[in-house]
Amino acid sequence: MKKAALIIILVIAGAYLIGNSDTIASFASTVAQGAIIPLVIAIIVMLLRYLTQAISYKASFEAVGFKRTTLWSNTVLIYSLVFINTFCMFGGATGVAFIVDDAHRKGADLGTATSGAFLSQIGFFAAVLVISVIGFVAMFVSGTVNWLVVIGSVAMMVILGGLSSLFFIGYFKPGALRAFFAGLQKVLNKIMGLFKRGLADDWGAETAASFVENAQILANNPRGTAIAIGWASVSALFNMGCLIAVGFAYGFTNVPILIAAFALASVSVLLSPTPQGVGVVEAAIAALVTTGGGSLATATAIALVYRGILFWIPFAIGALMLSQSDFFKGKKKGEADEKLQRAKDTGWVAATMVGILGLVNLALAFVPSMLAPFATIVDWVNFSNVFVGPTLAIAGFLLLLLSCGLVFRFRMAWVATVCLLTLIACCEFLFYATVTVAVVTLVLVGWLYLRRGFFDKPLAFPKFVPPWKIHTPQDGVPSNSELSGAAGALNPSDNQGATTAMLIEGSEAIRKSSSGSSLPQERE
Repeated sequence: MKKAALIIILVIAGAYLIGNSDTIASFASTVAQGAIIPLVIAIIVMLLRYLTQAISYKASFEAVGFKRTTLWSNTVLIYSLVFINTFCMFGGATGVAFIVDDAHRKGADLGTATSGAFLSQIGFFAAVLVISVIGFVAMFVSGTVNWLVVIGSVAMMVILGGLSSLFFIGYFKPGALRAFFAGLQKVLNKIMGLFKRGLADDWGAETAASFVENAQILANNPRGTAIAIGWASVSALFNMGCLIAVGFAYGFTNVPILIAAFALASVSVLLSPTPQGVGVVEAAIAALVTTGGGSLATATAIALVYRGILFWIPFAIGALMLSQSDFFKGKKKGEADEKLQRAKDTGWVAATMVGILGLVNLALAFVPSMLAPFATIVDWVNFSNVFVGPTLAIAGFLLLLLSCGLVFRFRMAWVATVCLLTLIACCEFLFYATVTVAVVTLVLVGWLYLRRGFFDKPLAFPKFVPPWKIHTPQDGVPSNSELSGAAGALNPSDNQGATTAMLIEGSEAIRKSSSGSSLPQERE
């Protein structure tokens, strides 16, 4: 199932990149107009920024006593978070959950993983707060004070204080922290109860105990805490340095304005309604650079290239590195278990690809305008030249239905899928403009044929037994059929029939005794 999820993620990433192809094309053309050396420096600084952020995450978990994370695993985690936070609602909270899950898979208990994740976020907000203060001073010096930066800085102070207070309360008032998590558990259980879910009974107590324990660890290890926050601050400084280098690449050398623009961009990312502040951050940077004396073309170029280096490149890297995260790595199993897992993975992957074909063609039948921005991808799997009108919707629905059968690895679903896709491919070859669709379809058919051995489940339904033929034995007394089965299992020898008869005779005696007859005497 995880491989199927990975395919869906890569498809979404590809669609997202194609949907923003105009922005990416503008980024590429604008880069060619800048000075080479400052742009190379900006890219190097960007790589250093993510490297130091990975070091900060590693230091955060080491500060709470968990030292099993590596620099490479944290680098994969950082780039993956860029991708995850782009698509998930409540991206910041989702990112924290992903950090917790990653540490938990590496062996940290849930409380320690949560504490390490919270400390990493404390470092992040502390670093952005420091940059915001620097930016506010730069704005004050340059006479371009922006109240959005002030409001954002206050908001970050509140968030930073809230996260930090959990550790302070855990150290000085552990009872109050236990009461807080107990109340939080009740609230979360009421919300999750709407979906028939709930937290473990001891979640609040264990989480509070872990925070108390880690608060004591941090208090006894102030150096480790300072190191984690220090590396986060260095990461933010590299982030700011990237924008300054991009500004120099386009001839804008007003450093205070660039620092102020970076502070505004940092706050805009947190307050923006769009994923990762796409569109909002660019507008904020361009507006402040223009206020500082830069031309509109220069301001637009700086904003576009900075966001391209700091977001679009890491986004693409994150989409590729996500497969290397521990979430997609399975545990080591025996040979038989691995074979079964490969079969299950093949079923899910096949169902995902066939299901995507069905969904795309269903959308083409009902809401084709929704897929217009992604025409470059859709044209490779568009069956509208073969199926027209309602038949396209029927074909899409049939593919979705077959994908459900492929999940269970039904042989009949595999046969029907191969036949249908082969027929579609042959029809697509009749049109010159749709040869690519035929080739893609045949590639999928070929892959399904090579994996045919995994689809070996018969399409069988449970045998229906009429209610009047079901024998319900008396409470505590087994039926004759049950005794026969038990006898065969216990004594599968040549005298099985005699043993079965003795057991049945004994059961009959028990039934007679339950109706008032006396028990037979034991034989010597």
